[in-house]
Amino acid sequence: MAISNFSLVNQKLAFAKSLCTLTRERAPVFAEGAQQLQQDALLSSCALQLRLAFHFYLREIADRMTMKNSAAISSLEELESSLAQQDKTSSDVTELRDLVQQSESWLAQLLRWAQASQQSPHKEKEKKSFHSENLILAVDITAHEEQQVSVLTLAEIEHWLESFRVLVLRQRDISSEF
Repeated sequence: MAISNFSLVNQKLAFAKSLCTLTRERAPVFAEGAQQLQQDALLSSCALQLRLAFHFYLREIADRMTMKNSAAISSLEELESSLAQQDKTSSDVTELRDLVQQSESWLAQLLRWAQASQQSPHKEKEKKSFHSENLILAVDITAHEEQQVSVLTLAEIEHWLESFRVLVLRQRDISSEF
């Protein structure tokens, strides 16, 4: 029996919820400070499950729109492009695009975190300490802001999870009416 994108979205959301529950249950242990690595690992894993759920949700939308080869969809841009090629539109995709464009929305935050988590640290070009004039070069160390993965909180992850779950259920409900 083949697993559908619909089922994969549900699975990834369930995994994320399970990881949040585990993190909440272990909060007293994490408060001791010795287990910070485990807490960070659980929260990052939860965020990755949400990112995977989004990935499969895009494919689920493609399936609902009866698009050929929905398995080839791996980004919102690809889904939009495929829909445009077939002269189709989707209010679900429009809503997702609007969320991505709102920099403080839960989806924009999730996707920013996912992108940042995949970036290698920026290697700075070494500067010489002495110029040819025998002067010491002053380097403004505060001006270099590396793109860092933000520290996740359980409240933030739970907000992303609940917002995503509500969106998926609402969009599925609306599409089933048509």
